[in-house]
Amino acid sequence: MKLDNLRAVARALNYDVNFQPVKSEENLLRSLVDCGVPVAHSGGGTLTLTEAVAEGVRAARKDGAYESFIPYLLAINADRLDPLALAAAAFQTKEVNTLGYFAEMANAFCPHRTFKVLLRLLERAKNKSQELLVRTTKSRYHELFTRNPFALKWNLKVRGTPENHFERWRKWQRLQKSN
Repeated sequence: MKLDNLRAVARALNYDVNFQPVKSEENLLRSLVDCGVPVAHSGGGTLTLTEAVAEGVRAARKDGAYESFIPYLLAINADRLDPLALAAAAFQTKEVNTLGYFAEMANAFCPHRTFKVLLRLLERAKNKSQELLVRTTKSRYHELFTRNPFALKWNLKVRGTPENHFERWRKWQRLQKSN
């Protein structure tokens, strides 16, 4: 059955049919590829840019790789971002601090007015308590979590420094230019 036929049948029965992208890790990774993040995956994701950011922020709580993916995604798509929609998604998922940190990192790597607007929106709703970005991380080495001033500003403890991420992102940019 074609999609238009399904909608027509649903309307005849006084139903409305809406399709939403599946919010799976596979779809997220495919969508990240479509948005320009060099992930070892094929494209063909169905998430919008805003949905990919929101799902990536959530995924960062379980998988530290997203700590590099999402700020880079923000940086390379700064002109296409809707700061109001991103802030709303962060409020809904209670990930204001995480998105704030990612926006700070993206802005430090690639300054843009969109990030300034987004950061102003998020700043007022920042959670005051401090927590680990990756919630499953348990470390006895607290010195690993004190080197990132952007994370400290957003009350997050993360591994690595901004310079670690920036160097990785520069490599990704060079890779994209060579392709």
